[in-house]
Amino acid sequence: MAWPPKIGELLPSVDGAYGVREKLCDYSLKLSHASGGPKAEGFARVLAIRSDDLDYLAGELIAGARTEPISEVRDRGENGVLCEVVVPVRGLGDRADRVARVLTSWEIRWEGDPPRLVTAFITTRIRRR
Repeated sequence: MAWPPKIGELLPSVDGAYGVREKLCDYSLKLSHASGGPKAEGFARVLAIRSDDLDYLAGELIAGARTEPISEVRDRGENGVLCEVVVPVRGLGDRADRVARVLTSWEIRWEGDPPRLVTAFITTRIRRR
């Protein structure tokens, strides 16, 4: 795969992805976090996914990053690139009939570097190319 990754390609080195559980636990699923709290509320309201469902959501995001194409790439200069991947995630419990689009952003610092999860939240935004 050429460097940097391009829109439409799959996220490189997903099997080595890191920071997923930590980012979800400490930010995207943490109701008390100043900026992550609204994301956690969204996961709970739309998909019935809460902090106790950390393993489920982490698994869904990794699985989706293996199959869904990159929808945006942002150059960060000497800090590499940010790659956006929108992943469909099915809800749990009384929301198991719902599937929401979860926008994930992954930092890749250099060619061959495994991606690190930067953020994940439910989005209604649809990318048009």
